[in-house]
Amino acid sequence: MRSTLPLLLYGLISLSGKAAESLSICYDDWPPYASYTEERGHYGLTVDLLREIFVSMNRTVRFQSATQSRCLAAARAGRINLMLFGDQQTMPGWGATNVPTEFWLIGAWVHADSPLRHFDKPSQFRGQRVGMVRDYIYPEPLGSYHDWQEIYSGDAIDSLRQLAAKRVDVYFDDVFWTRKKVRSKKFRLHMLQPLVAAEAQRHIFRPELAETMAEFEREVQLRIKRGEMDLRYRSVIGISYDAVRRGDYSKAIDHDQD
Repeated sequence: MRSTLPLLLYGLISLSGKAAESLSICYDDWPPYASYTEERGHYGLTVDLLREIFVSMNRTVRFQSATQSRCLAAARAGRINLMLFGDQQTMPGWGATNVPTEFWLIGAWVHADSPLRHFDKPSQFRGQRVGMVRDYIYPEPLGSYHDWQEIYSGDAIDSLRQLAAKRVDVYFDDVFWTRKKVRSKKFRLHMLQPLVAAEAQRHIFRPELAETMAEFEREVQLRIKRGEMDLRYRSVIGISYDAVRRGDYSKAIDHDQD
């Protein structure tokens, strides 16, 4: 026994090392889903959920926060194998999740000096300057409308600065993220009512992660059925996951008004 025990221990360590799969995950900063600070590290609804599930699956995770463009560059260079809030149009050949864990609630933002208070349709901004982020895939009714001047920037905060400086006339982006930035930067901006669009988000991944991500989605489905996703959403945005998924997100918007 004395001679075989070290070999057995070595074998167990080797097997456990082989079983652990490392995931390199990139995301564009998007509170309340995924954020980074020096004090807290990587955190948010999505980050915490992924970390919890992947650890239970014996996977190690390494997050990095970057702009959408830089995440895509890292994906194309083979430096990451999972990108949050991505689109298969930008990475042909990659897989995508089917069960959303977050939703893009898009509002139309204008300068505080603008007389506009109501969003009707994209054509109300015909010929005007529209701030857009490079590599974002905009949903309908925005994606197919182009009868305006598209002013592109490298990331969302640059577009907000352009709007605050009146270098663009309108900017479309997430309600929660934009409100947080408007408050912290003290930008004189306001959001038109009602919302422009609400789109379920997906994570994209390298083809070799297909089995891992299928297992991940089964775990997400279990948390949805058990009501855990509802609890997570309520604790952060004041309304359940199910309500947002059904399109009943007006309470969430009101909850964030402060």
